[in-house]
This record gives sequence, structure tokens and C-alpha cells, in this order.
Amino acid sequence: MIENYSLEIDFLPVGDGAKSGDAIALRFGLYKDGVWDNQKVVVIDGGNLVSGNALVKHVKEVYKTNKVDRVILTHPDADHASGLRPVIEQLEVDRIWMHRPWNHWADLKDSIVDGRITKKSFTERVRENYQYAHDIEKLANENKVKIVSPHQGLTYSFGDTAAITVLGPSKELYLSLVQATGKTPDMAIFESARTATFSADAKTKRVREDLNFETENLVDTDHPTSPENDMSLILLITIGKARILLTGDAGTQGMYKAIYYATEQKLSLKNLDIFDIPHHGSRRNLSKGNLNYISAKYSVVSCSKLGSPKHPSPIVINSMIRRGMTPYKTQGSLLSFRFGNAPSREGYSTAMPLTFTSIVEIPD
Repeated sequence: MIENYSLEIDFLPVGDGAKSGDAIALRFGLYKDGVWDNQKVVVIDGGNLVSGNALVKHVKEVYKTNKVDRVILTHPDADHASGLRPVIEQLEVDRIWMHRPWNHWADLKDSIVDGRITKKSFTERVRENYQYAHDIEKLANENKVKIVSPHQGLTYSFGDTAAITVLGPSKELYLSLVQATGKTPDMAIFESARTATFSADAKTKRVREDLNFETENLVDTDHPTSPENDMSLILLITIGKARILLTGDAGTQGMYKAIYYATEQKLSLKNLDIFDIPHHGSRRNLSKGNLNYISAKYSVVSCSKLGSPKHPSPIVINSMIRRGMTPYKTQGSLLSFRFGNAPSREGYSTAMPLTFTSIVEIPD
């Protein structure tokens, strides 16, 4: 039945200044004659408190319900987690998908260098360092909402059909990233975990790009990003005729491993409708190698009003245009996409795609 479903997905704006964030809502079901039958609502990240309240209003006024079937936190950064507080407080949430690193004492205790660390001190320290996620856990417990650990392969399914599939990270990668964050007691770091350091004073130079791939300035394969970003859930949505890839703030390592898993599971990422560009369009989170396995009609970047030129990077937007993935950005406006029989909304206008930038800045 899900193959006949209609779908609406909305990328809400987050941030009036330079700080970007993600806040996504979607609903799906059988739509006919102005009625949504068997409607399901999912909220993915909440941005900040302002966008979280906007999500609540959107679900109530546009989706015409107080019920959210799944709340999904891609990773515990403030710009993704803070806005989920009003969602959980003001709406009826059935289930939450989120990682709770403080629950992994059994998996991580043998790697802790300091022998004085106990399960209790480990749990308290990690909860304190992931305060935004811990706040959500407390709210969930107060409201008797079940929390599920969304490791690779988890699905939100109807019968034999998966509507949402977690492509990454795997539990092994996730645990190695938790070890590498510095938010846990000192640990022997797995080889697969990396930390990234970037200089705010790094010099840049201006270069010219055109539609020729030889002028592209994306990294070829791998570029380090923070462990917290690479913890991001990467989600494949397949509902009705819609295929959407959501990436949170995932880096090139997380993206590659998710692509590898999708390939193993025979889940092609070559026929997407929407590709959600990771980390607000940062060029450090996307590579030519990963894009070899991804194609979509449209690409979307969630970015704040004053996020440019890093959020989004013109280099990334140019890369989407070269590959025929028409790019759009929120930057203070809501972006809405409809599939199947989902009706158009009164008062909404057509969004303008982003354009090619001929002069870009790269590290000198």
C-alpha cells in the first residue's frame, strides 16, 4: 500500500544570523478528495528553539494534527537538537530515534585509559557533555515516549516496505566516533576515528570555475570533519514514488560508509528525487568520490540568512549544477516538495534555484 502513498516534505528555515541548523517535517499517507487517510508525520531535527516552535505550528496548522509518529535526531548538536524540546513538550510523540552515548559503558569501558572511571561517573560525564540530547531523553521519560537507538539498518516499515532506512552510521563507526570526541574519558582511539582541526586564519585565493569538471574544487575522496558531525544519521526515505536522501551534518567518511552499505543492500542512490546536502552546504563534507554514487533531480541546503559563503559553499552549489541536481536553499524561507497526489498549498510561491558562481575561494 505504501507505494501508492503521497508525500509532503518541508525544510523549515533555521537561524536569522550566521548560525545554520536543520528542521525538517514530512507527512505521508493516502490522499484523495482533500483527505489524508492513514497520515503519518515525521520530524527530523528541530534546529533552534525558534524553529522548534515553528515546527509545532507547522504540524498543527498545515498537517492538521497534534500527533508525530517519529521524531528523529540525526546528531546531538544544538542546531539540530534544541528545537525538538517544544516538539516533544507540545505534540503527541509516539517514538524517538536518537543516540545516547552515555548508554555505551559496556561497549567502551575497555578502551578507557583512566582506571578510576566507573559506570556511574562515565554516564554522568557523558550526559553532561551531550546536554542537548540528555534534555531530550529527560523530556521523553517525563512524557513516557520510547527512545530507539537508530543504528545502521533500522527501518520505519509498513508490512514489507521500508519508508525510512538508516544507512549510517554503523554501530562500530558510531562507537569509534564517540571515543574520538573528547566528550568521553580519555580513550585508546580506534584507527577509524579522526579529529579535524581547521584554522580560522587560513589564507585563501580566488579561482575561476566553469561547468567543466576539470575546474571543480571539491576534494576527491576524504576530508576530515568533527566526530560529532560524522555521527549524523544518514536516512533514505522511499515513500510512494519519492526517494529522498537526508544527511544531517555527515562528513565524507560517514557518507562513504553509508553509500557502501546502501550498495551492499542493493539500494541505489542514483535515482533520488531530493539530495539533502550535508552540513548546510559546507565543502568539507562532500567529495567527488561520494558524488559518483549519488544523483537526484533536486538538491537542498538548509542554511541561515547570513550563512554564506560557507553555508552554502559556492563550490558545493556549482558541483550540484554540474551534475544536474538543481540546488535550492532555505536561507530564511521554507522549502516544500510534494509527491504523488499531495495538493499544492495556497499562498506558496515557486522557489528559485541557485545559480552558478564563476569565481570561488579555495585554500591557498
